[in-house]
Amino acid sequence: MATDKIQKVDVAIIGAGWYGLVAARTYLRLQPTANVLIIDSDKTVGGVWSKDRLYPNLVAQVRLGLFNYSDTPMRPNGGDPKDPRVTGDMIHNYLQKYAEDHDLLRRIRFNTFVTDAKQIPGGWRLSFRDTDDQVEAAKLMVATGVTSIPYTPKLKDSDGEIPIIHSRDLGASFDELQNDSIKDVIVVGAAKSAYDAVYLLLRMGKKVTWVIRKEGGGPLSILPFRILNTVNSIAFASTRLMTHLSPSILNTKGPMYWLLQRTGVGRWCVGRFWDFLNYVSGVHAGYGDGDHVAELKPEIDRQGVFWAHSGLGVVTLPDFWPTLHSPNLTVLRDVVESTHGHTATLKSGTQLNADYIIMCTGWGDHFALFDAEHKAKIGLPAYEGHPVSPISEDGVDWDYYDEMADKLLNERLPFLAKGPNLVYPKSLDPKQQKKWRLYRRAIPLSLAQKNDRSLAILGQIHTVQTPLVSEVQTLWVVLYLLGEIDLPDVDTMAMEVALWNAWTRKRYLNQGQKFPYSLYDFLPYIDSVFSDLGLKSRRKSNAIAELLSPYHPHDFNGFVDEYLERRAKAQKSNTNGHVPNGKVNGNGVTNGKATNGHRVTSKITNGHAS
Repeated sequence: MATDKIQKVDVAIIGAGWYGLVAARTYLRLQPTANVLIIDSDKTVGGVWSKDRLYPNLVAQVRLGLFNYSDTPMRPNGGDPKDPRVTGDMIHNYLQKYAEDHDLLRRIRFNTFVTDAKQIPGGWRLSFRDTDDQVEAAKLMVATGVTSIPYTPKLKDSDGEIPIIHSRDLGASFDELQNDSIKDVIVVGAAKSAYDAVYLLLRMGKKVTWVIRKEGGGPLSILPFRILNTVNSIAFASTRLMTHLSPSILNTKGPMYWLLQRTGVGRWCVGRFWDFLNYVSGVHAGYGDGDHVAELKPEIDRQGVFWAHSGLGVVTLPDFWPTLHSPNLTVLRDVVESTHGHTATLKSGTQLNADYIIMCTGWGDHFALFDAEHKAKIGLPAYEGHPVSPISEDGVDWDYYDEMADKLLNERLPFLAKGPNLVYPKSLDPKQQKKWRLYRRAIPLSLAQKNDRSLAILGQIHTVQTPLVSEVQTLWVVLYLLGEIDLPDVDTMAMEVALWNAWTRKRYLNQGQKFPYSLYDFLPYIDSVFSDLGLKSRRKSNAIAELLSPYHPHDFNGFVDEYLERRAKAQKSNTNGHVPNGKVNGNGVTNGKATNGHRVTSKITNGHAS
């Protein structure tokens, strides 16, 4: 529908969470006069940590000091530096203050849901729910994450007597759940949000029946907050040693890689490490205590905390597992099919009393703003998981690259060549994998090939250090959008994309099948991005610290300034506006041959496709 209510901006950013806020700040640091608009469907900043999504006992799965931007420390809980917890309120307040300190609030359009994004000459046009307003942006950054659109399965028959909510709305429903009339609650699903909901309800004194379907990924693996009550799990996961113990396609060079990943003795040691960590986690959970918690044991024959087949959690509350061992919890492997009155009927025929049902059943299509045509062009997977054409509109033969990637992955990371035995392995069909065709996890390959630098998809990489990765990815993306990064040839980018998809599928199984999962692997990703930017990613004082000392966000404090200083020096050295990226000279162009026989240019430079 035509409208004269069109707002024109230089940059539109969809989402006001970790990625959206730092994207706006970073863009404005490089282009201070730009007209930047942030759009968010909630009424506050925060994304998954927005005010309405918070509830008591909501705690991030990290310790203080590992979950903040590099140049902005987070204040400890209640001002107590000895309290390692990072609560939901702390995160929301942190992001709110960040938006205030960097004058971003006036740029945010809250309570605005983007229903449609279409490419037009010169940029992108956005349409919204419940209004005929439109926004036209020369550049678009999508920072919606993967937890913005709840998925709630429809029951066969439901008369509406039992309130049914998604876990996303647990915070908004918290006061209602406290009512003494609500005694029996059913929680559906095995995601981390289900564990949090069950813990919260048991702490409220409710009787909880936890219903998890038999097929599918099953319960997730959960690490203790401290291994053997000494080493913090996430801190250890933030060391370079972990980047060698966790085989990554982004980390296939150097002596440690060859020792641990290319020798039989090394792989045996890696396997025993993960066996030990899995054993410690199982003992901590009490899977063998003879009660209902045995039903929560991951359905994988070995090294569950390594493969993270159904996801990975970290215990951050000392009474978490004791609370889940409560006799007020019943765990059933079944499916809720219908409700009538205050009775829920399961697929097995079992009937349960219920005053409330909480669906922890995952997330819907967070890219529904793009129609099927745009998704195919951008390189986003179809929500229903249907395979797309193996030949993209730009002529890239993805079947060829995917086949090559599988072979290379098995050669470079033989530890992943043979995966574990699963109770329900049918979900791991490579043909059904949701593949993101995004270079560096952010740039649509088809647009990059045309040197169309108008779109970036942020946050499509799931790691243990979201804030830090958001900063690093965002700087790379902003420089790409501004034409300050020279891209490699299409063949190189296509192989990078295919290798990532093959790796995340084999490395993280069901999670990698559905998402761009990279849980233990944020440091190799930062290494690759910093290499593009010509920045130093190894920032410890000596080799031992580099290997064993955890990387905190503050270790990277000032990296944007480092880039700006490097850019200024490069411009002063008469580089004609091109900034050397540490891998190419910024000017030279040579021709190369794609491995599938297509002639392509070696790179795409600022201003034109060479």
